[in-house]
Amino acid sequence: LPSGAALEPVIISTDKTQLTQFSDSKSAYPVYLTLGNIPRAIRHKPSQHACILIGYLSVNKCLFHESMMVILEPLKKAGIEGMDITGSDGAVRRVYPVLACYIADYPEQCLVTCTKYGTCPKC
Repeated sequence: LPSGAALEPVIISTDKTQLTQFSDSKSAYPVYLTLGNIPRAIRHKPSQHACILIGYLSVNKCLFHESMMVILEPLKKAGIEGMDITGSDGAVRRVYPVLACYIADYPEQCLVTCTKYGTCPKC
């Protein structure tokens, strides 16, 4: 990293949700983004608006991965080139965001890692 630059840990989370409650209910995966340098107590309170919705993903396995590539492309670019951010003190700093954590429950872990449901997605 250049002198004075900093890494910015980014946390992504998904959780499958029902969009309709009819006989052929539709589902999607909302994708949320938050920053790792925000204290957990603030990050977990919806009233603090520390987590933002950045997109919806299809439950279709192929579309899920293609859509995730599109959604994360700006993060990838910013991680390589860096970006200028104004801090709470008014100073402008160069930061390099990195995907530090992907939070998902077991079915999403299997989907993200392309493993069969019922096996361990970590090994």
